[in-house]
This record gives sequence, structure tokens and C-alpha cells, in this order.
Amino acid sequence: MTYQRILVPFDGSKYAKKSLEHAVDIAKNNDAIIHLCTIITTGGVVPPGSLLGLVRESARGTLQKRLLQASKIEAEHMQNEQVKFCKSKGVRAYPKVAVNGNVAEQILAMAKKKSADLIIIGSQGLHGVSKLKSLGSVSRKVSEHASCPVLIVR
Repeated sequence: MTYQRILVPFDGSKYAKKSLEHAVDIAKNNDAIIHLCTIITTGGVVPPGSLLGLVRESARGTLQKRLLQASKIEAEHMQNEQVKFCKSKGVRAYPKVAVNGNVAEQILAMAKKKSADLIIIGSQGLHGVSKLKSLGSVSRKVSEHASCPVLIVR
């Protein structure tokens, strides 16, 4: 089977980097394109001092927006580096940063929107708790609900 559009969820973890390396190899052999996606959720963005009650309620929203914007800029920079990596290997790659929503559902929606015929995802992401599991909750959900083949890289 040949693949033309490969979706690679990328969060900067070592498993995401390994999954991108696999995607590049497959893309080179199939003349395919890679769609990188990074999902930023506000659940993980907590303004400093909020947990201690040091931030007024009125300022919390502004701080959260600024932190979210900074996270988005960092994700775009990280993706641009990966696009350069792909290009250096002779593979076309396109970045996309999405904000908010359930990570697995965002990945599945992106796969559908881009008509991905393969998803290559790391077995674990940057979440510390997932290290206790043999398979991360996001990669598990994606593999169970995707309408295309899913390659989980460890």
C-alpha cells in the first residue's frame, strides 16, 4: 500500500521525534507529504501564582491568554524546525497548530480534514503520568477511532 498524506502529531517528546523519523522514511519511499500537528490545550496553561491565590481573578484571564499565545509561538517555532528537518531529507511537510479541545479528538479531526491515509504517533507524549502506562491515552484513543491505519512508535 502506498501512502500520500501522513499525519504526525508532534509535541516535542522523544517518541514524537522518533515517529517523525519513521514518517520521513515512509514519505520518501512513497513521495508522500507530512502534515505535522501540535495541539495546545488551555488546561495545562496555568498562570504563575494562580494556585497560591496570588493572582486576582480579573488578571487571571489576561495572563492565561498571554501564556497561551506564548505556547502557540513556541509550538510554531518547534514545528518550523521539524519542517526544515523534513525538507533536508527531501520530504514536504506542512505545520498546523491547533488550540484547545481534546487532544485525541483534535488529531482525529485533523486526520479527516487532511484526508490522511496514515497516522504516525508516538506511544507516549510529554505528560508525566503516561510514563506509568505502556501506551499513552492519546495514542490509544487515536488508534481505536482512526479511519486510517495508525503506526504507534515506541
